[in-house]
Amino acid sequence: MSRDPWSLHQLLSHARMAPYLALSTDSWDRAVELYDWNTSVSAAFFESLHYLEVGLRNALDQAATEHLTPDWLERGPGLLSRRSRHVVSLARGRAGGLGASHGKVIAELPFGFWWSLLADEYNRRLWAPALRHAFAGPVRRRTLHAELDELRRLRNRIAHHEPVHERDLARDDARLLDVAERISPELGHHITRTSRTSHLIRTRPGAR
Repeated sequence: MSRDPWSLHQLLSHARMAPYLALSTDSWDRAVELYDWNTSVSAAFFESLHYLEVGLRNALDQAATEHLTPDWLERGPGLLSRRSRHVVSLARGRAGGLGASHGKVIAELPFGFWWSLLADEYNRRLWAPALRHAFAGPVRRRTLHAELDELRRLRNRIAHHEPVHERDLARDDARLLDVAERISPELGHHITRTSRTSHLIRTRPGAR
């Protein structure tokens, strides 16, 4: 005997919808409207973050390749920390193993890996000799590291379908564009031209 279909309320769950209901005077319809908007703006941010992440990793890899050595990922404990080497090892496994090309390994490395390369521990080993050349103009490494951390947190919330509606999304949008332009004005222009985030931020359903 077949059962009645699951309701949307049951499938989304009260626990998941609680943050939206709290801003919608417990109105289910208004909460779903806010949830829909959260989903849309998250998708829009993910599009822009896609360009930023790909641009960042390729710029950092090219700078390390040109100013250190093409096999910089394989240089061992003298260059990368144990944690970073473990992340590289996992990425190589996903890319196909020891025979995987450098490009495939680069593509498998997560956003957090590239963010970590701008930490204090790599100031002398990576930043000063190589990674600073990944950017179009002078940048403060610590500021860049902090800004990318915020974008990393935003990316992770989006990837796990978590709420972002209570973040300062206008600030996140400006932050993303600022970092992109520091990598390349052309990258920043492309994201600006294709991004849907500004429009969606302006159309956020009001808290009722």
